[in-house]
Amino acid sequence: MKWGTRGGYAARGVVYLVVGILAVLAAIGSTQAENTRGALREILTQPLGGVLLGVVGIGLAAFGLWRFAQSFGDLDDHGSDPKGLLLRFFLFCSGVIHMGLAAFVVSLLFAIGGGGGGGSGDPTSGWLTWLFGQAWGRWVALALCLVPVGIGLAHLYKGWSAGYEKYLDLDRDKMKMVKPVCSLGLMARGVIFIVIGVLAFYAGGIYDASSAPGLEDALSYIQGLPFGTVLLLLVALGLVAFAGYCFVEAAFRRIRMGSVTVSDPMPQ
Repeated sequence: MKWGTRGGYAARGVVYLVVGILAVLAAIGSTQAENTRGALREILTQPLGGVLLGVVGIGLAAFGLWRFAQSFGDLDDHGSDPKGLLLRFFLFCSGVIHMGLAAFVVSLLFAIGGGGGGGSGDPTSGWLTWLFGQAWGRWVALALCLVPVGIGLAHLYKGWSAGYEKYLDLDRDKMKMVKPVCSLGLMARGVIFIVIGVLAFYAGGIYDASSAPGLEDALSYIQGLPFGTVLLLLVALGLVAFAGYCFVEAAFRRIRMGSVTVSDPMPQ
């Protein structure tokens, strides 16, 4: 479980590293921004891409299971008050998203996947597409758009307050080295979540039911703003920083298994 969890953090880092690099290239006009599924397709095109993608897929599945364990088992002691339950709900949502990405990896490896969509693999995809097709679903979907906004605000707060420090097994000097990268990465991802939530809220007038807004839509929206190229480049670098934060967690995250905290190999 320990190494599976660390592999999961690393796999998430790989995905966001590819997303960030593609966003940097989009900012300078070399390609277009992609979402997390686009990043997985990009991995598949590399030498030994099938092997690499398979490893990443296993890691994403392990990360999804870890998120479920964090949510249902309250492994980080968030508690059962309203704030704690909300944080655990966000962890559950993260688990669903990453298990969906792992399933998408399987579909790619068996050549039954493909095709893109506005929000594939992102918090607002899938359920918006289905809900907007229902007579009553639009109102529910609009309310659920608050979920990515809430996750985004939580990321901004966590990055600004450095709330992640208590989960990392690092001394003060090493923490000072990684803190700028971790904080920037979390805040950049928070901005992306908020933009996705706002776009999803207005999806009824902007998108149809088959193209719910997602990560690449948020990046494209940012690029279309005044000084959009600069803003997109900053967000893209922030996504690369978020990948760095994931790698830091892969190496130094304290992993709790109920009452046991695992940070070093268990004694013999």
